[in-house]
Amino acid sequence: MNDLEIYKKAAQILRTGENIALITVISTTGSTPGKVGYKMLVWGKNRETLGTIGGGLVEAEVVDKAGNMLPRPENQVVKIDFGGTGDNERGICGGSIEFLIETFDKKGLPLFDELADVIEKGDKSVLASIISPEKSPEKFFLQNAEQINTATRINFSSEAIESINKIVSKEQSARKTLSDGVDIFIETIPEQPMAFIFGAGHIAYYISQYAKSLDFRVTVCDDRAEFANKERFPQADNIIVEDFESVFDKIDVNENSYIVIVTKGHKIDETVLEKAVKTNAKYIGMIGSKRKILTIFKHLTERGISEQTLKKVHSPIGISIGAVTPEEIALSIVAELVKIRRLRHIPEIKHLKIASSNN
Repeated sequence: MNDLEIYKKAAQILRTGENIALITVISTTGSTPGKVGYKMLVWGKNRETLGTIGGGLVEAEVVDKAGNMLPRPENQVVKIDFGGTGDNERGICGGSIEFLIETFDKKGLPLFDELADVIEKGDKSVLASIISPEKSPEKFFLQNAEQINTATRINFSSEAIESINKIVSKEQSARKTLSDGVDIFIETIPEQPMAFIFGAGHIAYYISQYAKSLDFRVTVCDDRAEFANKERFPQADNIIVEDFESVFDKIDVNENSYIVIVTKGHKIDETVLEKAVKTNAKYIGMIGSKRKILTIFKHLTERGISEQTLKKVHSPIGISIGAVTPEEIALSIVAELVKIRRLRHIPEIKHLKIASSNN
């Protein structure tokens, strides 16, 4: 469950005149089932929910607390420890976790509409929540940390803004008690990465589904309209039907882009790869056997593409999970995208060395 779905649902419920409760994990220590940024929406007499804050009896306990707060807008922090014995049903992880519970009435609708819109567009931004227990929630959507003084009723010092900027620059989310004495939760909404899928076959179909569910924007590129269309890829943000020789003129690849090459044939893969390695994409992966990959790499080096440039290509593509079916192959590929996105370093799989092409 991603934040976009939660914010859209929140706006939908608020439009009916019904109140909602938003639960957010704002800090953790040690080992905990919920991580900072986890969210859950609670609404209705039956305390319906969307999302998760870690599951188990602790989640049920916090949901119950949120349900009791629904009648009026307010916010509270609930802290739960997991340092019990084996008989403690809360858990024995040894850590602790803090939840911010905020309840909203229809006045909160513009905020949730705006949040949903920004996330859907993939723009980077900041969400600041002032923690003032038992008061109405104060949540401010910002384009950057410097806007906080104009957006809130508080005059933050330059030191406080610098502290907030450090969190934002690392694309993190954190609770912070500032030098001004203000208790605040800063949540960075990162720019959503774009997965460019070249090819619209069976594997691409599943890559698109998995990637979209994991907060990637998705663009599908193919030269066959009967494959690349909204009926086949309803979740795709963009579908481009274009010859592979010219498709790069129609897209904007940047350092937050992930290129996945799974076209209908090795010659087209080679065409796309030659253009892809000239971009600054964060990830470039191409499907294929070792023989195919070595052959394509040899062709590209003969056309002036350096071995150093080709070293950034992830091929064989994906994380090794013994994948056989299109669904499994797509899963291994998207798992690699997530690994690069979260860990920001070369994955453990061994890529083919260019020198091998001489064997």
